[in-house]
Amino acid sequence: MDVDRRACDSALTQDRAFDSSPTLSLAQDGVESSRFCLTYRPPYDWDAVLAFLGARATPGVEAVADGRYRRTISVDATRGHLINVRSVRLQADRHGPAKAGHYVREETSGLFQVSHLESQSALDLEVHVPDPRTLPFIVDRVRRLFDLGADPAVIGEQLGVDPLLGQALARHPGIRTPGAWDGFELAVRAILGQQVSVRAATTIAGRMASMFGSSVVEGRGLERLFPTAAQLADAAIERAGVMPARAATIRGLARRVTEGTIAFGSSTDGPATRSALRGLPGIGDWTAEYIAMRAFGERDAFPSGDLVLRRAAGGCTARELGRKSEAWRPWRAYAVMLLWQDATDLRNKS
Repeated sequence: MDVDRRACDSALTQDRAFDSSPTLSLAQDGVESSRFCLTYRPPYDWDAVLAFLGARATPGVEAVADGRYRRTISVDATRGHLINVRSVRLQADRHGPAKAGHYVREETSGLFQVSHLESQSALDLEVHVPDPRTLPFIVDRVRRLFDLGADPAVIGEQLGVDPLLGQALARHPGIRTPGAWDGFELAVRAILGQQVSVRAATTIAGRMASMFGSSVVEGRGLERLFPTAAQLADAAIERAGVMPARAATIRGLARRVTEGTIAFGSSTDGPATRSALRGLPGIGDWTAEYIAMRAFGERDAFPSGDLVLRRAAGGCTARELGRKSEAWRPWRAYAVMLLWQDATDLRNKS
């Protein structure tokens, strides 16, 4: 089905839940399909964003192919948030009706896919979920995932004059900082990625999803949801090939999330949560800053200890790189993406 051009709102107001009224249809499996046209401020480096997400796509949960990003999702239809925290419980079960002050969770799972409408300065979002109450939440989360609220002109004005960043920005003027569908999932991926390659971390994440994640009936080639905090809190994660120390860190984080002492919602206090994350054994500055970049959307987050960044800056120390990065505030996360993208470009040329 073609996206109705009239559905693409010409205004570029970035903080709304919907850019356009959805186009609705009924899929072959009977699940309603909703499509939205999500606008952005051009330029937008779709190829770089898609390559970044594709390299980190968890097998069975996410996929990037044919210019599209696809993934499975699970949302609490009653409150419009992700299924992770302990307070979200099914109260009306074999123990009787819901108690006063509680509610009945209505979990809904499905999937979405995103493709690029370059001529319209927009992304085409197609959502397959059985409950339309979840749509505003899903649209807002996808906007964050693809960093559609960024203003590349403002970012470029700040970073383009820097000799270390200028050439990379000229090649990628539409640079974005990809967010995350689920902050807990992103945090787990960050822990898995400590001192191993992106490919190795992605392989292990796929094993974890297969072993501990819930299955999806109509996943259209994607068969798993990423495990929730409740599913990992006491899981034998080592069976998926995770080193014991990292497995313990993931379980510790999962328990804090299920207890509600660490949260990854859109209203989360990023600095406070980042501090709480650093208090967990196995989570240092690099991991906390990476999570802040992608899970919290902190535009000035900066993992100064990152080896690729330090090499790009001439082999300096983390402290020296931190001092150099002061000139990039308040857009240091975009400087990170530019330097990582520059390293990727050089690797692809060789």
